[in-house]
Amino acid sequence: MSIQTDNDEKTFLSIFPTLSYEDRLVSLRELTAIPQPVEDTIALLLQLVQQSSADDLLRIEALKVIGLYADQSQQPMIMRGIRELLSKPDEDDDVRNAALQTLAWMPCSEAELRIVLDLIRSDTYILVKGAAFALLCAHKAHLSHNMR
Repeated sequence: MSIQTDNDEKTFLSIFPTLSYEDRLVSLRELTAIPQPVEDTIALLLQLVQQSSADDLLRIEALKVIGLYADQSQQPMIMRGIRELLSKPDEDDDVRNAALQTLAWMPCSEAELRIVLDLIRSDTYILVKGAAFALLCAHKAHLSHNMR
């Protein structure tokens, strides 16, 4: 089901919550065709990502869209949400992995890198540790200058 019209974001925001599971997945995948979702769309997707009761696949698709479309003005809101998500000890490993991949597309602050270091030092699932390590490698210049 495509929900694109002349005003793609307004249509997405009003219709997305009413869609079936399958249509939500399709809509998230089709959202990549929208030129630039603004803050309201990113906020809605971030809210979905933070709902641990929501389906994990929907949350992962929402994280992908957030990573693709986030601009500098939205990054503080996104970083705050992802830090909260990564700090939950009972969070799904696949969602954590997707959150780390989303962070890899953005400039990270010391706060995010400290959480990533904590994940590497923890007993979390090895794929999450691998994504965390890859994120650290991608931000090694920032890490070496600011975290001594």
